[in-house]
Amino acid sequence: MAFLDNRRSATWLRRMLVTTALTGVLAGGQALAQAVEPEEAAPAETPMTTGDEIVVTASRTATNGLQAPTPTQVIGAETIEKQGVTTVMEVLNQNPAFKATRSPGANATNTSSPAQATADLRALGGQRTLVLVNQSRVVPFAPASNLGVPTTTDLNLFPTLMIERVDVVTGGASALYGSDAVSGVVNLIMKKRYEGVEITGQAGISQRADYATHRLGFIAGTGFNDDRGHVVLSADYSNNDGMDDIYTRDWGREEWMIVSNSQRTVAGTPGFGQPAFILSPNVHNSLGAGGVITSNIAGLANMTFNPDGTIRPFQRGSIFGGQVMIGGEGESIIKGVAQVPDVQRLTFYGSVYYDFSESLTGYVEGGFSRSRGFLDGIAIRLASQAIARDNAFIPTQVRALLPTATASFNISRIAYDMGKNYYDIVNETPHGTVGLEGKLGGSWKWDAHVSYGVNNYSAITHDNPISANLAFAIDAVRDPVSGNVVCRAALAGNPAAAGCQPLNLFGAGNFTAAARDYVLGEGSSKVKYDQLTAAANLVGEPFSTWAGPVSVAIGGEYRRETEKLTADAIGSANGFLTAGNAVPYGGDFNVKEGYVEVTVPLARDVPALHSLSLNGAYRYADYSTVGAQSAWKVGGTWEPIEGLNIRVARSRDIRAPAINELYSPGSNVRNAVTLVVDGVNKTANIPQNTSKGSLDVGPEYANTLTAGLAYRGTGGLRGLGFSIDYYKIKIEDAITNLSTANIASLCSSGDSYFCGLFSYGPDASTADPNDRIHTGLTAGSLNVGAFEQEGVDMTLSYATSAGFLGEGGRYSIAASGTYILHAFVDSGTGAAPVDRAGENGWTNLGSIPTFRGNLSQTIGTSGWELSLQTIFISKGVQDVTYNTLPTNTINDNRVPTVAYFNLFGKIFAGGDRKFELFWAINNLLDKDPPPTPYTILNFPTNGQYYDKVGRNFTIGARARF
Repeated sequence: MAFLDNRRSATWLRRMLVTTALTGVLAGGQALAQAVEPEEAAPAETPMTTGDEIVVTASRTATNGLQAPTPTQVIGAETIEKQGVTTVMEVLNQNPAFKATRSPGANATNTSSPAQATADLRALGGQRTLVLVNQSRVVPFAPASNLGVPTTTDLNLFPTLMIERVDVVTGGASALYGSDAVSGVVNLIMKKRYEGVEITGQAGISQRADYATHRLGFIAGTGFNDDRGHVVLSADYSNNDGMDDIYTRDWGREEWMIVSNSQRTVAGTPGFGQPAFILSPNVHNSLGAGGVITSNIAGLANMTFNPDGTIRPFQRGSIFGGQVMIGGEGESIIKGVAQVPDVQRLTFYGSVYYDFSESLTGYVEGGFSRSRGFLDGIAIRLASQAIARDNAFIPTQVRALLPTATASFNISRIAYDMGKNYYDIVNETPHGTVGLEGKLGGSWKWDAHVSYGVNNYSAITHDNPISANLAFAIDAVRDPVSGNVVCRAALAGNPAAAGCQPLNLFGAGNFTAAARDYVLGEGSSKVKYDQLTAAANLVGEPFSTWAGPVSVAIGGEYRRETEKLTADAIGSANGFLTAGNAVPYGGDFNVKEGYVEVTVPLARDVPALHSLSLNGAYRYADYSTVGAQSAWKVGGTWEPIEGLNIRVARSRDIRAPAINELYSPGSNVRNAVTLVVDGVNKTANIPQNTSKGSLDVGPEYANTLTAGLAYRGTGGLRGLGFSIDYYKIKIEDAITNLSTANIASLCSSGDSYFCGLFSYGPDASTADPNDRIHTGLTAGSLNVGAFEQEGVDMTLSYATSAGFLGEGGRYSIAASGTYILHAFVDSGTGAAPVDRAGENGWTNLGSIPTFRGNLSQTIGTSGWELSLQTIFISKGVQDVTYNTLPTNTINDNRVPTVAYFNLFGKIFAGGDRKFELFWAINNLLDKDPPPTPYTILNFPTNGQYYDKVGRNFTIGARARF
């Protein structure tokens, strides 16, 4: 593979693959469907069955995807095995309908949950995608964060070897499954029967000798007591060493960032007359590794400190804004910050099913998972730190130039020399289900279960700057008695400063180890989240029409969820400078709900009406928090000829607020706020909390329409399947938290509700006792946001024999794609909704490329198999609002088209393929991610869509006994 290291040498390979790439674009696709043999070909939405009846997730009364009015895609175990992935998330996020919003490779700065793996359909947030296991809920993952991090299911819980298939319902399903099924459902179907033992081991590494991965797993099962009972056990261990900072990659060393051009209106400066924002390489921090004097003092302004304390002019870049600049000295603000965190994962899962009789089966299933994420964080950043004139560490050269009247001056500094904070997050989840399944005679079946799960979350932040300690340590003076340098607060006897060690910021490496240890601390927080669920379902055919039996499903469910967050004293008081603060709280809710679903056939086996049926469902839920709620769905399927299914569905779905959206205490800060009070524009420095939950927040509502067709080939077209579905989803009363600036603007424009969120008191600056001024702000979760997304999903599958390849020769293709027509986001600030379709950057909520496609082609025989996967992401823009106003112009808003190629292979040996050697080359052509910077965190590319690792290799083996 040495020739692949030279990109120019890979030109011939690019040419060879370009036809495949174009095919992927036209087909719109991804390898979503379960691989099938040519004689058993089926479309992506029809699960393969070996005899047992399968109920698809889109309907409790339908036994295949074509009978359900809501589109369903299926990922089979073969697809998961083929790619050698360690979690099902890795395959889901290749599906164009998903966004990798919270996953290790995408959200390296997710300090509260770096190992988290979340399913996010339609890029509407993981909290709006319901994840089930065998159609039942599992305990969610709730990190220690005071709002801002959604409560979702962590896909790390489940060993991939245990997964039979994954049903993906790409439409609302609250009527069938309740809250959270707003943008869709992911249902993991676990294996209930397995004979023998399968062991899998694999290892991998990137071309740059990082991103090392190891995995070892097994699944074992057997029948017992004359095959009346079946037991299946599985375990999976994996670890990934992650990827270090941007300087480990060529594209990272280019240091791309978007810089706010603060000089565009200043005549005579390099940025004058240019756009308000500049997308540029060679962007460095403007804070200075040794400190920079930012006060406008003659002879000192813009001076930086050498390690020996002497000063020199700081080499400032040509254009600067905020804490970054184009050019100049220094490095990126995120030097040392991991691009992909280290992740360890250990998962156990098992089940026992026992047939007490032909009409009664009992079962127990569940498991335990433990994931651990390590994340290298950021260095201390001081944008404007006041230094008192009598600070003992001020170099003699600087002190001599300070004007007599200057009581203090300001410096900036980025403390690479003090190291960086890092995060150790552990997530443990035991969970289990006990249930019964039975037959009542005829077509009637029933099931009931009780499940319980606990999510135990623990976070430790190391070398985390403590705000109060940092302030005490910086303010260093000389003790008039001893002559030693001490902290001013400690000298004054302030008990809060006990043990303070003075910190020298002037020049890199001039602090003492004692000062560093005093400034940096360790924070900890824990969350216990438990979920108890009891549910029962009854399905049958009470009578028949002229077209066939009417199917009915009814059921009820009780669910209770409880959350308790605890934290260390410093974090509880918001005392850490960067991250790791978590204010303790607790809360709970319960819900009692019932549903009914009915499928009524209207015609069968008549001209142009091979079949016609209507389907409807209704759910009533009584929440202890938001009261009575209802959801419904109505739809129909028409099969004019055998194999061609035309479907339409309309649903009303809900999402009840999560515990953190109700009970989180948020974080208190104090800043200046400008507000119109009694017709007068006033500014006051007030306490404010806009990140808390609210017991007044209500549920979200969604209206979803899907319409399309699916075809399953028959006769001469056997082996072909495709579908195309239009969808439109509109979410109203979306739960969000507005910023202080948003709330003040809405109040000042005359909105009395938002004015009521402020507290008021007498204005001491006037003599009139009736004059008022704002004195505080408390604003919790609000139902003010809205989303509306409209698009088209496409799938294609085809399988045929290929005898020319040898014995068992075959060829298959599987593809899917999603084209976004509109993706409106209403932030609730009063501004007009913004259509984020075609926005490939990651700064804004709801941003999504116009088109994503994924295509997989496989050829093979009984002895080998080779698959080529093409992942396509359409061109777009950084931000759709750029260049819409004179104040938000940018020099380059374009994001280019990107295509990735992944190559997978298998070699089989032994009878019935008992032994298998598999390998994978991901990002075969070592395609660099395009510059799509996130200006808030200063990361240069969007890992939610683009690969940051580059070419990487996996090799492994499976043995079946």
